[in-house]
Amino acid sequence: MTAKSRERSDPPHSLQQVSFALRLRLHLLPAVAVFFLALYGQVVCPFMDDLSFTRILSGLGLVFLGQVAVREVLFLRFPQPPSGISAARHGYRMSLLSWLLAGVGASVIHAALYADFPWVSHLKLLAGYWGLGAGVLAQWEYLTLEDYFRSLEISEQRLGFPKEENITRRLMEGFAVASLVPVSIMILMSFRFVYEGFTDKGAALEVLFLGLFFVISSLFVAWRYGRSLRQDCDHLMTVLEKVGQGEFRTSVDASRADELGRMADGIGSMMDGLAQRERIREAFGRFVNPEVAERFLKEQSEKGATVTMGGKRRELTVLMCDLRGFTPMAEKMDPEQLTETLNSYLTEMVIAIRNHGGMVDKFIGDAVLAVFGLAGTDHDHTVSAIHAAQEMRHRLHQFNASRGAASPTLEHGIGVHVGEVIAGYVGSPDRLEFTVIGHTVNVAARIESHAKAPNPPLLFSDAVASRIRAAGGHVKEVRAVSLKGVSSTMQLYTLNSETPEPKQS
Repeated sequence: MTAKSRERSDPPHSLQQVSFALRLRLHLLPAVAVFFLALYGQVVCPFMDDLSFTRILSGLGLVFLGQVAVREVLFLRFPQPPSGISAARHGYRMSLLSWLLAGVGASVIHAALYADFPWVSHLKLLAGYWGLGAGVLAQWEYLTLEDYFRSLEISEQRLGFPKEENITRRLMEGFAVASLVPVSIMILMSFRFVYEGFTDKGAALEVLFLGLFFVISSLFVAWRYGRSLRQDCDHLMTVLEKVGQGEFRTSVDASRADELGRMADGIGSMMDGLAQRERIREAFGRFVNPEVAERFLKEQSEKGATVTMGGKRRELTVLMCDLRGFTPMAEKMDPEQLTETLNSYLTEMVIAIRNHGGMVDKFIGDAVLAVFGLAGTDHDHTVSAIHAAQEMRHRLHQFNASRGAASPTLEHGIGVHVGEVIAGYVGSPDRLEFTVIGHTVNVAARIESHAKAPNPPLLFSDAVASRIRAAGGHVKEVRAVSLKGVSSTMQLYTLNSETPEPKQS
């Protein structure tokens, strides 16, 4: 997903949310414009300097009231911004329209009140409303609305990405106001001086030429700078999108010597930290089950350093597997050869367990304790455990065949039992272990101890046998035994030869 694909066309706010206090603040700006224009007419304008300040202010006051009414109507009649436009920009457009209409209305009223004034006087008032109002003050209103809606975004935890909002556009608008308005006023003044006979037409044309040149140059610089900022922002957004997808090796351009450069450098440091956390998670998953590591890290990120000791009661299937005759074999092998053999064997067993949704709880020397059903997604974890045991047997045969006649042949026994256990963290706050404990685990270990000649290498309890039959499998009785820690005799079962082995993944 790219930065552009995250743009939202639906605006998160509307002008209906603008409070009454904020609307009053926005109405103060036309009042400022009225006061400034009245003061200009009284002090500077040669046509109105003989009029009283009160008379000038009263005429402009009518325009002020009309503009306030027009703005209120626009805000109430068109509160919802079009698709792809923010509420702040929509409000800016409504305000801009009110300024343009106010300028026209002011010129009409001015012409009606002062019919003997030259047309230049009416044009100056129109330029004042459009330049000062629609140019400068409307931008101020835009910023005010943006600050207001941004505070709502933070409080409501909502973000919008209108397509029309971008840095280049905003810089172009800002530069246009900062350059075009004063240059336009200078050009109008120069032609007014020509009209009044204070200078010749050539001087006014020179001002016009220089003014247009510098306005165009400023807009080009604003466009170029805005495009550069937009490209850098898009780059940072692309990087953040990749980080969200788990890619932490993306390069970040932090060559800018400004706030964006420092932001890029901070993102780079964040990515390094996330990459390190990912390496820790992967390494952690090699010492414990990856699902347990993921769950532990998630709990740590949500709860901080607090670790909940103890566990929960769960019905799980427990599988115990132990090598036969490993101690005598260890006495005859070099430590390096023994370690390599044991690691290769355990790798095959772990693959079989995970292929069927099991979790390796722990390694006890050459023994493996695994549980099924802990993830909560397998509706018949007992059948999965038996399928895993079948694959473990098959992989052991392949493992022995691949090692050749010179290597010792390995044999193991597997015991399976299903029942209630306690699954959770045990130990101390300084040294934890996620494990399963309870009578069911002990019974599985006792069953495994009987999985040796003359008995079959795979044995399981009556509770397991019932579930295998219910799933359509075939079992057969082996013998009834007395297990240590179990008060009554337990009947042990194994798979019938007709039960097919599961496909390996």
